[in-house]
This record gives sequence, structure tokens and C-alpha cells, in this order.
Amino acid sequence: MRKLLVLPAMATLALAGPAMAGTFSYDMVEAGIIGDSIDDPHGNNDLDGRGLSLGGSVALTPHVFGFGNISGTHYEYRHFDGSDFDVGNFQLGLGFNMPLNSRLDLVSGISLQRLHLENDTQDSLNESGYGLNVGLRGMIGPRLQWTVGMNYVDYGRDNGDAGDDTSWNAGFRYYFTRVFAVGVDVGSTDKNQANALIAFRWDLGNR
Repeated sequence: MRKLLVLPAMATLALAGPAMAGTFSYDMVEAGIIGDSIDDPHGNNDLDGRGLSLGGSVALTPHVFGFGNISGTHYEYRHFDGSDFDVGNFQLGLGFNMPLNSRLDLVSGISLQRLHLENDTQDSLNESGYGLNVGLRGMIGPRLQWTVGMNYVDYGRDNGDAGDDTSWNAGFRYYFTRVFAVGVDVGSTDKNQANALIAFRWDLGNR
């Protein structure tokens, strides 16, 4: 069961960047609404989760940026009245971008990860680890940006592969103004988890 509780970071924030400019900006703040689903392939311990996230990035050099994200998700069992629990995730890292052309970037990053789990019986679990991500960020027209990426997180636990997870994600942001965009990210992991994020972005570098 604890294997199912190792959640991928919302590393799509590290792959994010605004449109409506000649080059991509890395100065932004983004808030999100999380929807999550974890299927148990060996029983009926399926889970549904809802939560919030807050993150952003800041350009350090033309090709290096810092990023961070904090999120909290409340999980309930889908098929029976089990012990609900809350999961918090924190990440802080460095990202790197390499322009492939004027409308496409290759983006990668490395981050420190912190996971906190607490259920209604006051039991808690804390794990620390690292994350890696790589992806593409592109633009379609002057207002629509898309991203695709792969993320890996490892909490360094000793019991098999319970401490690591790989996820894939894709998303878009539509810019209603030069500084405000709304979009959606969707993703899945190799531990039968699917997630979605409705995102609201404020672009601080595209004023």
C-alpha cells in the first residue's frame, strides 16, 4: 500500500514558460487545482485525491533558472470508508534550457524533494529525495504554449522500487493577456496514477 503513496512531483511547473514573446521567459508564479487518481492493481484500495499547488520559477542566467513548488492533496478511498489521508510535497531545484529554434526549447532540471503523509489517526510519514525532469516547450501562434515531459523522483527507500516513480505529462497554457494565462496539465505514472492540474499563471517576466 505504501508503494502507491509515493507521488510524482508537479514538475510540469519546471517545464513551464510564457508565450507572446520572441524568447521564453522563466519569471512566473503559478497556482493550480489538483485532481488525482491512484488505481490498485492487486485489490480495491483505489484512491481519489483533490488539492492545491503553488509554484514558480525565476531566471538566474539566460539558460539557467531556479524553480520551486509546494502542494497539498487530500485522498479518499473510492470503494470503502477507509482512513483518509493528506499528502504534502515540496520541491526546490535548478532548471536548464537550450533553445532548439525561436519557438521550441529543450528543458531539463534537477530538484530536492520532500514528501509528507499524514492520516486521520495522526500517523505520519516523511521522505526526502531528488527529482529529475526533461521535456520540450513550444509555442503555437502568439498565445498558445504547449509542454511535454518526463519526470523521475527517488526517495531512496530500501524496500524495492517503492521509493521511486516515473511520470509523463503534457499540457498547454493560453495567454489571455501578456501576463495572465490559464491551462491544463495531464499526466500518468508507472504506479497506476493519473493526475490533472488546472493552472493559473502570472508571468512576471513578460510585462
